[in-house]
Amino acid sequence: MRDSPDPHSDPLSDVLALLQVRSGAALRMTAGGPWALRFPAYPYLKFIAQLRGTLFVQVEGDAQPYRLDAGDCLLMRSGRPYVTSTDLALPAQDGTAHFAALRGDAISWGDPDAADGMEMVAGRFEFDASQRDLLEQVVPPELHISADAQAAPALRALLDLYGKEAGAPDAGARLVTDGLARIALVQALRAPGDSQHGWLAALADPKIGAALRLLHGAPERRWSVEALAQETAMSRSALALRFRQLVGLAPLQYLQAWRMRLARQALHAEDTPVATIAWRLGYASESAFSAAFKRSSGYAPGLYRQKQRAHHLHSAV
Repeated sequence: MRDSPDPHSDPLSDVLALLQVRSGAALRMTAGGPWALRFPAYPYLKFIAQLRGTLFVQVEGDAQPYRLDAGDCLLMRSGRPYVTSTDLALPAQDGTAHFAALRGDAISWGDPDAADGMEMVAGRFEFDASQRDLLEQVVPPELHISADAQAAPALRALLDLYGKEAGAPDAGARLVTDGLARIALVQALRAPGDSQHGWLAALADPKIGAALRLLHGAPERRWSVEALAQETAMSRSALALRFRQLVGLAPLQYLQAWRMRLARQALHAEDTPVATIAWRLGYASESAFSAAFKRSSGYAPGLYRQKQRAHHLHSAV
């Protein structure tokens, strides 16, 4: 175990490593004239980078639509059905059927060169479905990044390149797109916008962000709220209140949940003995770790590992 937290701790990188973000389909599209398309629910992260023109996105259940002008980006993880259009007053057509009817490699309809023409890159990022609750904790349902945001130019360039590389026959294209997907997501999450609550807001908060880095930097340490408060120059009550307001959990509840995520990942991906994992995560004994893990997952560590391996083998067949 470490005697002190890792000074280079990066909670966002820790989270993205568990999410195992990778590339999915991406399309570069041009269109002209009035249109509206309806899309069903989806199980991945969707993105839109608006390169030219204006696009409206109305997510089911939201009171207001998102307006994307040239240079804007939208990251969507809520999974709710949505409508994209040039005019939300138009009746929406089936978007899936619309794209199925298009022919050729160029995704284009109407007259893209008209005064009301538009161009965008849209697609998706895949992630480890077993970590969806972690994704929901970290990423807002929708994240609108305006063209004047600090992260927007880099994100737009990354998604533009992503759109060109996705599906390309060039050697190494999959590796490139997986890398671009991760970098683009980092850029997007560095710009949480006006959100005053949630994990990203907590990470951006000078005091609570420091507390998160301490917990991620030494999850095996027997932290107390008092120790975290001393390290972050806050009172115990102020730290506990602010942490819960932003993260939604008390500091030690968050630590316990993070330890269990690390444990599940280790049991799934490693052959490390359970006793070693317990020690690595700061538990005084294997039995104490096993009891905590069973409360969290419903399974003893060994049985959880067996079930994960069996599921993996079944999926691979």
